[in-house]
Amino acid sequence: MLRGMRSKLPLDEMSKKIIRKFQWPISGGSHFTNKPSVYKMAKEFHVHPKVIKNRITNLLKSGLIRGVKFYADSRFMPWNRYFILTGGGKSFAKEICDHFSEFPLVERVIFGTLLMSNFAEARGNVNVEREFSSISLIASDDSEMEKQLYNLEKTIGHSLDFVEIMNDSPQKERLISPNEQFVLNAVMYQDPLSMSINKIAQELRVPARTVRRKVTKMLDAGVIYEEVSFDTDTAQGVLLPSIIMTGDFRKWLPAINESKFLRDRLLLYKNWSRFSFFIFYAETFSTVDQLIATAREIDPASMLTYRNGSYNNPHVKYPPPDIGE
Repeated sequence: MLRGMRSKLPLDEMSKKIIRKFQWPISGGSHFTNKPSVYKMAKEFHVHPKVIKNRITNLLKSGLIRGVKFYADSRFMPWNRYFILTGGGKSFAKEICDHFSEFPLVERVIFGTLLMSNFAEARGNVNVEREFSSISLIASDDSEMEKQLYNLEKTIGHSLDFVEIMNDSPQKERLISPNEQFVLNAVMYQDPLSMSINKIAQELRVPARTVRRKVTKMLDAGVIYEEVSFDTDTAQGVLLPSIIMTGDFRKWLPAINESKFLRDRLLLYKNWSRFSFFIFYAETFSTVDQLIATAREIDPASMLTYRNGSYNNPHVKYPPPDIGE
């Protein structure tokens, strides 16, 4: 299985610890809201801050981590986030990436290769590989979303090969206030690894302590979260497969943590519309086989995905607050 993947230099323990600090939606209080977060990690891991900085730099240079970005949980937003699942792969995602500047409400495209098991076959477990990509798109409603997809197809000159369109925010929590959204939008344009509260305060012309208080409040409430963009296809010497299960990650995490084999190799977990992703590291190809076998003991419908990655849209523009509310 997965013979095309490359494995040379495994991640060291410090790099794994740092990656785990990017957990969505809450990372145990070590949010990357300012440079002191590096020092918090250094203190927790009992190393010099330069060690943390160097590891993050190396992870970025290696290509394994394409970047880190702030996102807003759409349950708290006046707009909706849609995931448009398509049958295209990395080349298809790159094609959309080339037109990011024309579609500022497209947040990113995600791509990967799925390994599915067809249990309907009389002979038993037959593995089938299929490439996929997904477009993360912001829109006020279904009508605006459909209009954006029509324009996107028109721009690239062919069909998007839709598999499913998923609204990622059908259940709304308390909507944030316009004042909070002004701060939130400013945060989402910042790089989490070099974010400056003072810079945001100057742009918004409000006291820095006010910005810091609002950001901390939204982080604690799960309104803002940071997320890593991997590219496990291009990074040398790394095996980072993901297990996909249907439902919120909280449904499956307890059972995964009960397995020492899975728990020791788990790096990150996140929700993706009606699916949950559990990202693992594996030392060998046989370990990857064992990962999916163990996961299917928990959920027989589990799917494995690998050669994963994403492209973030540097031209994304989040809708401004509605002052009239």
